[in-house]
Amino acid sequence: MELLLCADERYAPYAATTMVSALEHMADPSAVRVTLLTPALPEETQHAFAALAKGYGAKVRVVEVGKIDIDPTHLDRFGLASIFRLFMHEHFGQECSRVIYLDCDMAVLADLAPLWEVPLGEHVVAAVRDIAGDPDEHSAIETSAYFNSGLLVVDLERWREHDVAGRAWEYLQRQGERLRYPDQDALNHVLAGQWHELDPRWNLQSATYAALNVGPEHLTCLLPALADALREPGIIHYTGNVKPWHAESEHPLGDVFRHYSCLTPWPLCERELLRSLPWRKRLRLAMKSHKIRQRRSKTSWTP
Repeated sequence: MELLLCADERYAPYAATTMVSALEHMADPSAVRVTLLTPALPEETQHAFAALAKGYGAKVRVVEVGKIDIDPTHLDRFGLASIFRLFMHEHFGQECSRVIYLDCDMAVLADLAPLWEVPLGEHVVAAVRDIAGDPDEHSAIETSAYFNSGLLVVDLERWREHDVAGRAWEYLQRQGERLRYPDQDALNHVLAGQWHELDPRWNLQSATYAALNVGPEHLTCLLPALADALREPGIIHYTGNVKPWHAESEHPLGDVFRHYSCLTPWPLCERELLRSLPWRKRLRLAMKSHKIRQRRSKTSWTP
C-alpha cells in the first residue's frame, strides 16, 4: 500500500500524527510505504519522521520537491505543499498503480485496506462528497457534485492519462484568484464526473455536526450515512481554519488527534494549549463545554 502526505516544515509534525494514526490501525504496517512530499525539511525532522514510520515496520521516503512557480496569494492559508499532490505521478514509478493521499489534518481510526481495494472502474479517483456548503457556492466550477480532496484514492495510470496535473495547473493559473479552495476546486473542475463517491466515514468533516442539525436539502440523501459516520468514523478530517493543535479549537474530536500526536516526537498537550489562551477565551471555551461534550458523546472512541 502506498500512502502519500504533503507538508512543509510547519506541518511536518501533523503529517507525522496522521501517518501514525494510519499505521496504528494497519493489519500489516510492513506492507505500507509512506511518501512525504515537502518543499524542504531540516535533516533532524526528516530523520525523526522516517524513524517513526520504520518503528512500525513501514517503508518511508521523504522527497524534496523543486520550486513551483505560482502566486502564493492564490493559495491563501493552504500553503505551497498543498499543490504538490497535483504532481504526485512524477514521484511514483509506472509499477505503482494506486496511491492513497491524506491531508495532514486527519486522524485515521480504521484499517485503510478497504480503501486500497475499492473498485474504481473507469474513475480516476475515489473521494467523499464535501459537505461544508452547497456546490453552487463554487461559482467557477461546473459540477453538480463536489468532493473534498482531503482523502483521495488515486488510479495513477488514469491520473497520467487524463493529464490531471497539467489541466488542474492550467486552471489554477487562470482562475486562481477566484477560487475559494485552490487545489480542491481545480481537481473538482478537472475530475467532474470522473470520481467515485465513498461513504462519508472515510472523510468525516467538521461540518457534519451542523449538517445533521440543519439537514440542508442538498444533503438529504446523505444524512443517514453522515449519522453512521459520526458514530464510527474511519477517518476524521479537521476541516476549517482552527485545528486540534490550536488552543482555541472547539472540535469535539480534537482529543483523538492529540492522542496520536503523543505517539510522535511532537506531542500536543491540551492543558498546555489552554494555558496559552487569555482568560477571556478560556472562559468562552468553558461556557461551550457542555455542547462540546454532547457532540463528543456521539462518537465512541477511547485511546
